[in-house]
Amino acid sequence: MATFVRNRVLNQLQWAPETETYRSRRREILCELDGLLIEIEEMNLRGQPMPPRVLAQLRRRGVAVGQEATPADMVEAVFAAQERFMRQPLGGLPGRDEMRLKGRLVS
Repeated sequence: MATFVRNRVLNQLQWAPETETYRSRRREILCELDGLLIEIEEMNLRGQPMPPRVLAQLRRRGVAVGQEATPADMVEAVFAAQERFMRQPLGGLPGRDEMRLKGRLVS
């Protein structure tokens, strides 16, 4: 017996085209920031101080952290830096009201 499913797609997100060179560079930076995030989390779990090379790499990527910054501060700073390199859909993200589906927020 055949089953027919009807899908309705509304308000699909669209992104502006990007060159392969730009895409590769953007993803490379995101990958590097992910690696730094892992190092910060590992040092925090071990209770060890942050190595100067990690702080230098963060600063090289435009993440402003001081010697007194806690690992939690560093994680938040890396997240903020990563947001700069994430692609944003054309027209921005839909508002909260537009994301309602049958009275519930879509997660």
